[in-house]
This record gives sequence, C-alpha cells and structure tokens, in this order.
Amino acid sequence: MYGKNLNLLALLILGIVISQLIFPMSVGACCEQENESMGTVIIATVEGDSHTFGKDSIAAALEEEGFEVINLGNGISAESFAANAKEKKADFVFSSASMSTTMVHQIQIEEQLKATGIRDKVITGVGGSLVTQAWADQIEADIYTSGPADAVSKANRLY
Repeated sequence: MYGKNLNLLALLILGIVISQLIFPMSVGACCEQENESMGTVIIATVEGDSHTFGKDSIAAALEEEGFEVINLGNGISAESFAANAKEKKADFVFSSASMSTTMVHQIQIEEQLKATGIRDKVITGVGGSLVTQAWADQIEADIYTSGPADAVSKANRLY
C-alpha cells in the first residue's frame, strides 16, 4: 500500500515536520500563561501546632489555582511569618491553628505584620478546626477559610 501511494507517505512526513515546528510554540505560549502567578502566598501552621492536613490541602488548592505558594511547614513563629512575607513580597499570609491554645499565635501574626510595616500590603487568612469567622473578625484577619475551595474563592475575590 505505501509503495503504491507515495503521496500519502510524503503528506504524513510533512505533517509531522510541520507539527514539530508549530507545537513547541503553542506549548510555550500556553505554559507562559499558566506560569503567571495569581499572587504569592505564605502559608504555615502556627507555632506550637503540628496539624498540617488542612493547611496542606489549602496550599495545594491555591497552587493549583495559579498562586505561588510558599509552604513554611508547621510550628512557625509569628516573626517567621512576617519575615518571610516581607522577604518574598507576599500578597497573602495564611495561618492555620487547630488547637485553642495555639490560636493566640494568629493574633501575634497580625501584630508582627503591623510591626514589620507590611500588614496593609498583605491579605491575611486564618483557618483551623476551631477557627471561626467571629475569630477572624476579632483579630482583624481579612479572610476566614473553612477549607480549600473557600480559600481559593476568597483569595481570587480579594486579589
């Protein structure tokens, strides 16, 4: 069949060559758009707390949405939140506290961001198993998040 239809083989080869020339440009353009960051997020579990599931879920969802996520881990001090936010020129600072004894560190993060002079330049978000909207309002956090979808929705709306 191929011996009798040389035109088909020539068209097949020509199609491959053309697709190799065009496809890398399309992929490059596509990837450039996807790599544009929606904003930089500092996220961590507060000092004294080792619960990471909720924080990691939110970090993954924000990253999937196009945010540049810097996950500091767990047991992070308020000073470290603020220093990293300032150094990375973060747009968001999300903190997670899953115990009533560690929720006070979310207040300290707000205070430390003010002391560093960047509180008005970042959007703060709080979450955790005991954290509520009332708590977020009380400590003057910008976002209370109940989970990954909520965090993405609110971050997109405020950014």
